[in-house]
Amino acid sequence: AQMSLMQWAKRSLASLLGKHKDSIKKLPIIKQLNQKANKELDEGRQALLRANFDRILEIVYDQDHLNFDLWLDFGSLLGYYREGGRIEHDIDMDFALKVSDLEAFDVYEGHLLANGFRKRKDFTYEGKVVERAYDFNGLNIDFIFYEVTETQFSSVTIDFKINAIGQPTRLMAYRYQLPLMEIVWANIEEHKVMVPQDCHRYLSLLYGADFMEPNTHYHWQSNPIYQQVSSEPAQVKLLP
Repeated sequence: AQMSLMQWAKRSLASLLGKHKDSIKKLPIIKQLNQKANKELDEGRQALLRANFDRILEIVYDQDHLNFDLWLDFGSLLGYYREGGRIEHDIDMDFALKVSDLEAFDVYEGHLLANGFRKRKDFTYEGKVVERAYDFNGLNIDFIFYEVTETQFSSVTIDFKINAIGQPTRLMAYRYQLPLMEIVWANIEEHKVMVPQDCHRYLSLLYGADFMEPNTHYHWQSNPIYQQVSSEPAQVKLLP
């Protein structure tokens, strides 16, 4: 997706200011510009999600190509369970799979790429894939990879900033765990999708016990499920 002039200016300024960025950000005029840029970006992404939601589900859950568990995750799972579709203010789509299915996913990825997906980011931790991000008509789509133990799904999310020349910087890594559960088929209107068997329990850990009440101010880093770990083994590779 093309970056607007305002978004580019915001990124460039943040990079130039470096360690002074946080204090400058509190100035009323800067705060106002920042909020305007974020609102413009989010409204554009929400419109993209509305326009592409059905087509993405058709491609992702094409049963001629999908031969492993691939479930809705994060906001996409919340939309399925709470709204019966998508969340109106959501800005991307999230799917999840087991690291042990990586080889099958590499084959399946050819199907995604043949249908308009573009691979944009690779996230690894300790050399193991934890996330891959794709672009579809300007919309971000994440595939999260979980290690599986006898009782849990476990993954690492990597937060980062992008500097003025478009490179990842200031990486922070957080490990989180969810209860292991069976993945089952379900429906969003005419679409067949996959979800964890006990969505309520899964989502209450991701978003808190009150997740059935819409909250546009949820901030994931304040959720105790995320435990910060060393950023040394974290890598983010951006693809052209």
